[in-house]
Amino acid sequence: MGGNNSYNQTLDRIKAKKRTHLEYHDRIAGHKILLQLANQYQVKLPVNSNSESPVYLLGRKDKNTGVVTISTVGIYQDHKCVGQIDLKFDKDGNFIPYSKDDKNSSHYHNFSSPADRNGNVSRKTHDKNNLFAIDPKWDALISKIAEYNKKAKK
Repeated sequence: MGGNNSYNQTLDRIKAKKRTHLEYHDRIAGHKILLQLANQYQVKLPVNSNSESPVYLLGRKDKNTGVVTISTVGIYQDHKCVGQIDLKFDKDGNFIPYSKDDKNSSHYHNFSSPADRNGNVSRKTHDKNNLFAIDPKWDALISKIAEYNKKAKK
């Protein structure tokens, strides 16, 4: 799990010093939960993966309470990120579905495909042309994430 050019085909993995996230011990629906590491490569979502085509759940640990909250889903293909779901929840922990009129609603982003000539994938932040409704195929997972977040806060 790391930044661009971090997946090394010769090693068939990402070098530890280039990792941007740490695997958390919990899983939701069989998907790994990753927590951001504070390092020079820090990004919200790793753009590369050791696994070929996983779905990672990205979260943050509250410094005061230690509670982990999931806020992003990373979708990968061939070790590269191809999509990102940003999840938004209300104050009670209820999922806020996509609304094109509400910038604080949950949404989906595409990553560059194909990757640039150096093999890097990316997406322009705050690009209003790369903000989409979330495919309903993710509804069951999102429901489990909302449930997980609520349970963790209790």
